[in-house]
Amino acid sequence: MKDNCQTLLKSISIPVLLGLAMLFSCENDISEVRELTDAEDLPAIHATNIETIYSDSSIVRLKITAPELLEFTEKEDRPAYIEFPKGLHAVFYSQAQVIESTMDAEYAIFHHKTEKFEARRNVVVKNHAEKQELYTELLYWNKEKEQIWTDKFVKIIQPDGLPIYGDEGFEADQNFTRYRIMKSRGSLEVEEEKK
Repeated sequence: MKDNCQTLLKSISIPVLLGLAMLFSCENDISEVRELTDAEDLPAIHATNIETIYSDSSIVRLKITAPELLEFTEKEDRPAYIEFPKGLHAVFYSQAQVIESTMDAEYAIFHHKTEKFEARRNVVVKNHAEKQELYTELLYWNKEKEQIWTDKFVKIIQPDGLPIYGDEGFEADQNFTRYRIMKSRGSLEVEEEKK
């Protein structure tokens, strides 16, 4: 019986001693722990499979769908913003509720303070009325001015399938109906005037 008690005591004391040794050998800087768990660095809102509708005078002007949305509140060193880390799909509507254009991107961010939107990586804008498509890696949208632009390379596919390239970007209205290309090159099909 004495042997059983000694064996039991040894089997309990070894794990307890190892646990105490590990506990006292760990060292954590409290400021590092606070940095890891700082609630201000976490999003105030985290949503998945979202659909957001923007309207003007009860008329839908924009619908955004995205697999994930993260909204961060303002901090001392950072203004408030909304991030779409897994990309988004945006649909722009006319006053008559007809789809004018769409935009897809693999990443996007909206800055509340400036009301500017930034889309990155494989950005595609389609003008459905004009049957044109825009391809770029970076695109900005100013909500207030209803304008999109980039200073990066763009490729625009015209209705006839011919591409126009903008080596230094472009600017357009948000519906991609009127635009100006910077340092353009490409082919244009021109009809001859009949006599």
